[in-house]
Amino acid sequence: MKKHHSIVSMKTKVVTPLYGMALAVMAPSLHAEDRVLLDFNMQTLPPANWAVEGYAFGTHNPTPAERQKQALGTRNQRYVQKGRMTSPEFTIESDYLKIDCAGTYHPTEVAVVLMVDGKDQRSCSPEPGYGFLGAKLPSPRMFIAPDPGKYFFDVRNLRGKQAVLEVRDQHYDGLFFDVKITATDQGPANKQGVITKAVNWVEDHFETKIRGDYLLVPVGPLVGTPLQRVTVEIEGEEKLSVHLPLAFGEIKTAGYEAVYDLTHYQGRPLKVTYHRFAKSEPAKLLTQRNIPGRDVSDHKPAFHVYNRIGMLNDPNGLVYYNDEWHLFHQFGYNLSHTDWKHYVSKDLMHWEERPIALFHDAQGCMFSGSAVVDVLNTSGWGSKNEPALILAYTSSSGNAGWKENDQIQTQCLAYSTDGGRNFIKYEGNPVLGHEQHIIKNRPKDSDTRDPKILWFSPTKGRDVNAKDGHWVMVLFERKGHTIYTSPDLKAWTKTGDINGFHECPELFPLAVDGDPENVKWIMYGARSRYHIGAFDGKTFKPETKKQTAMYYGDKCYASQTFNNTEKGPDGQPRRIQTMWQGGRFGQLSLPVELTLKTTPLGRRVCMLPVAEIANLRTDSVELDGLTINPGMANPLAGHKSGLYDIKIEADLSESSEIELNVRGNRLVIASQGNGLTLGKMNIPGSKKLFLRLVVDSTSQDIFFGEHGAFYSPRMVRPTSDKALSIAVKGGTATFSKLQVHQLKSIW
Repeated sequence: MKKHHSIVSMKTKVVTPLYGMALAVMAPSLHAEDRVLLDFNMQTLPPANWAVEGYAFGTHNPTPAERQKQALGTRNQRYVQKGRMTSPEFTIESDYLKIDCAGTYHPTEVAVVLMVDGKDQRSCSPEPGYGFLGAKLPSPRMFIAPDPGKYFFDVRNLRGKQAVLEVRDQHYDGLFFDVKITATDQGPANKQGVITKAVNWVEDHFETKIRGDYLLVPVGPLVGTPLQRVTVEIEGEEKLSVHLPLAFGEIKTAGYEAVYDLTHYQGRPLKVTYHRFAKSEPAKLLTQRNIPGRDVSDHKPAFHVYNRIGMLNDPNGLVYYNDEWHLFHQFGYNLSHTDWKHYVSKDLMHWEERPIALFHDAQGCMFSGSAVVDVLNTSGWGSKNEPALILAYTSSSGNAGWKENDQIQTQCLAYSTDGGRNFIKYEGNPVLGHEQHIIKNRPKDSDTRDPKILWFSPTKGRDVNAKDGHWVMVLFERKGHTIYTSPDLKAWTKTGDINGFHECPELFPLAVDGDPENVKWIMYGARSRYHIGAFDGKTFKPETKKQTAMYYGDKCYASQTFNNTEKGPDGQPRRIQTMWQGGRFGQLSLPVELTLKTTPLGRRVCMLPVAEIANLRTDSVELDGLTINPGMANPLAGHKSGLYDIKIEADLSESSEIELNVRGNRLVIASQGNGLTLGKMNIPGSKKLFLRLVVDSTSQDIFFGEHGAFYSPRMVRPTSDKALSIAVKGGTATFSKLQVHQLKSIW
């Protein structure tokens, strides 16, 4: 039989079992001055003699029909629940209350509070080292509970008074990992300060007449900054209300985030509401014409999208709209939630940052999704002259679930009627996934995310103007992709599914070898392994026996293609793709254009850099027709810019290999058997080399084989070595094309 400790209740003096936590005077084995009043952690329920409100700490009275309101919640559940634990009344009989607590830092909403006569007298929040992350740094994904912060309430002047303790979690993005409260007569050592009052947290306002295009908010470092609600009003109308790690007073500003587009509100009154400590300086908010740029550096990407601050992740919502390319991506500055960052471009190369488009909300984090232009106004949100730009995204409540699979994921919509500058979330959200709120037998059943939406016509394919069309959503669900259809984007019907894919679905047509009469459909997932097949608007039927890899390389994931592009010469919309490319700073890949070609390996999705890369060229050297012999001087010795677009076509039938050295990285193309090999990539049946290499400071993109049959994106360590060299071994090689185009930074 399991042995229980015993405690003596403060008011009733009745002996009750201690299950890991209690409000109690401990058994006489402890010194009289050390009395544990509460010992709580996430593995057990609240003490039976504490009053419990809400679900943030678990509850003895759960609502079983609601999935995330169970008796003993996980970390993810408690992140999105509010609540409080209140002790029975007790008499203060010690000099100090020692508080050990770990969790999310918020001065008033995630706090341990001592109350006398109904008023807050002392308070603390788990601040040191953890800020709003609520996890040990630098590995938040491991979900290791942080070491608790240690605080001392000086209660000597409250001795003999009746008091209660409250453990408050009133923050939907916060939680306590554990709390231990000990009554003691021993004060802190090492000159640690004591707490003699409750936090005075006061409302403040930033007010001005709008004279800039963007509202910029200072954010604090990843530790020691409270995550608080910031509300934006224009002419008294609330436009945005979101939790942000706002820097104010002595909190150091780590950077500025653009949170709202003010372009259409010039001269109107702006009011931003937030909180600060009573004696601290206000936050320094800005309205200005430009969003802070990026430094041009040999150690940062020169023409890849990357973040100024925070975490960059999967590309979302790629769409061409109003003569601009719109690109969104997963963005996280507070790792307990994700948002959508926004960029626009006129040429797919030069990208302008816009304010964050989608912020996390009470329904959850903003997970991946897509964007469409509602040309026929099926939703009713736009007009004939100004069609709405619509974002389809996953709301994930429960905070990602890297370790715990208990999140609720629903599919939602947001729309813009001001040219894609600001987005309004549909009041009827979610449009799919209401049933996810009902408790399931298996937690992993919650996996349902990343809606890819497109317009399909049975007579005109992807033509967005075809009036006989309908909307199609491809959604990742559990073991593969599910297909839904809708007339208006709001009501969806399931029509098909296919197993064997994971996350971030894609579905689009490509003409075989440019033949408009021979069109196939491509379906793939986050790992960019694809099937070639047929699609009738409701179901996809693969015609390939197994999936084919679209690229060979490291640090690439979650590729997506642009919607609403113009038609190419084959009659199909241009299929332009980008993906998350990882790396030290986190960057998105170079946009590439996809084609479906017949190759020595069979039908393959091929890719090459978009033609618009020519807009970055500053200088070009063409050595077409050059023959290189073994031991010959390096013909590329004069190139020193470090940013290159290199094109090579060569006959290797008389040589054994070509070696390229690009900024200190060695590439060897070997002539073996009846074909050519580069790393794990092999093209049989020909000794004719086709190679395209795009070089940035942090990455090198390799396109190997005719039409880019193989793609190998590589992340590289930035280096001051910017040189190029080329050499051959085993015989001469004649280069029908040897071109080096030097490129410039877009920043």
